[in-house]
Amino acid sequence: MLLTTQALLVLVEFTCKNRPRPSLPTEWALCGEREERLEVLKVSTFALIIAPGDGRLVTSAGCGMRLFEALEVGAIPVILGDHLRLPYHHLIRWSEAALMVPKPRITELHFLLRSLSDNDMLAMRRQGRFLWETYFSTFDSVFSTILASVRTSIQVPATPIREEPAHEIPHKAGKLAGTDANMADNGDLDLGPVETEPPYASPRFLRNFTYTASDTYRTWNRPPGPFHLFPYTPLDPVLPSEAKFLGSGTGFRPIGGGTGGSGKEFQAALGGNMPREQFTVVMLTYEREEVLMNSLERLNGLPYLNKVVVVWNSPKPPSEDLIWPDIGLPIVVVRTEKNSLNNRFLPWDAVETEAILSIDDDAHLRHDEIMFGFRVWREARDRIVGFPGRFHAWDVNHQSWLYNSNYSCELSMVLTGAAFFHKYYAYLYSYVMPQAIRDMVDEYINCEDIAMNFLVSHITRKPPIKVTSRWTFRCPGCPQALSHDDSHFHERHKCINFFVKVYGYMPLLYTQFRVDSVLFKTRLPHDKTKCFKFI
Repeated sequence: MLLTTQALLVLVEFTCKNRPRPSLPTEWALCGEREERLEVLKVSTFALIIAPGDGRLVTSAGCGMRLFEALEVGAIPVILGDHLRLPYHHLIRWSEAALMVPKPRITELHFLLRSLSDNDMLAMRRQGRFLWETYFSTFDSVFSTILASVRTSIQVPATPIREEPAHEIPHKAGKLAGTDANMADNGDLDLGPVETEPPYASPRFLRNFTYTASDTYRTWNRPPGPFHLFPYTPLDPVLPSEAKFLGSGTGFRPIGGGTGGSGKEFQAALGGNMPREQFTVVMLTYEREEVLMNSLERLNGLPYLNKVVVVWNSPKPPSEDLIWPDIGLPIVVVRTEKNSLNNRFLPWDAVETEAILSIDDDAHLRHDEIMFGFRVWREARDRIVGFPGRFHAWDVNHQSWLYNSNYSCELSMVLTGAAFFHKYYAYLYSYVMPQAIRDMVDEYINCEDIAMNFLVSHITRKPPIKVTSRWTFRCPGCPQALSHDDSHFHERHKCINFFVKVYGYMPLLYTQFRVDSVLFKTRLPHDKTKCFKFI
């Protein structure tokens, strides 16, 4: 066994402390217990895997075990022997997670490893861990991968994942919503259409048995990175005519038709690659009826709004005499089984659009800000796009991660108390993300927004996008939120460090990028004038 660390120190063992496992005559024996090998791999950057000497053997049990152990702890497999075939080599891009070197070039191995930059090594270690967790870590994932591989070979689409049934709470809607003064005054910016359209759902593409393609991964405009590999539909190709998008069947589909224009033309048309699209507001609430009614009333007249889904997180039903505002669009009040912040991200079947605006019941956003955020999200559909930015930082003294909400020119999270995201991430959060993360959210009644940022950054390897210069979004006069409590921040520190342990690395990425409209007027404090904005 040979392992190399970042300093290129080499560990070589030619004898086994205990009896080695049986192996092929031309294969290196596997020594030691699994726990002992993992301890060595944890402090290693590379793990050398020597292919069997018999060139007719394309794989072996010993090579497979060495490969999986290296991926599990984040070591980069270095395969010596280019005739070796890694699992699902025709479907998985192993070059993003492992190095394959012909045996005659073993004398160059030292120089090849030294040529890798720290960023490249970190990306390969992350990708290797991702592959192990997704396809090889459990019996269920292995079995699902086998089925998906066969299904991909014979071109049978995967079965859509179910949506969460929304059990609606009956409510009275009789009070005609007025026009809030803050909503009517959009300043110099009006990003809404000239005319509002009735609600319509996003197109659904659940099945298509008619396609044939020789190179499925390159026929669809997918985001870069490991996004094409999903735990629930691993290895499945996704085509423009058949976006197998888990439950809803909708995906990041390239639909042409931008209209261009400026001034009145820009205002009248949504433009972009999907000319006709709406979004759904999902609002989480808990026993704050007056605050909720005010927030709903402020949505009156909001362009491109499909409907409002109110997630009623309280075990007590709404007051019988509560009159809900009539905003001209459906308000669906969903009853939940328990009080959980995870309910915010359930893929409710009542949500019929790909775009979701997740918003707190005490969030105060103007219509022009919401519309601008929607336009930005439509051009970055795989990202979280929102308003309140936050960032993580490394505490050198305590050797741990910290959550920070101070004003900064750099961020790594956008809070989902006021943010757009694709409904697809609701499926991943509820059905694919490790259960331990959702359990911690329930334990602390906190951190669900951090968990969603971890998930999206892990999948896309991209940071979120912050729009406008606003840092807070609480409505004036609303009751004090839990986020003002000191324990709130201590819990978020703990959440970040726990999530890092679950993922095996820190998936959050920093960005100094902020999107503003050229019509927005940015007001910065005197001590923050060195921040840059990108238009």
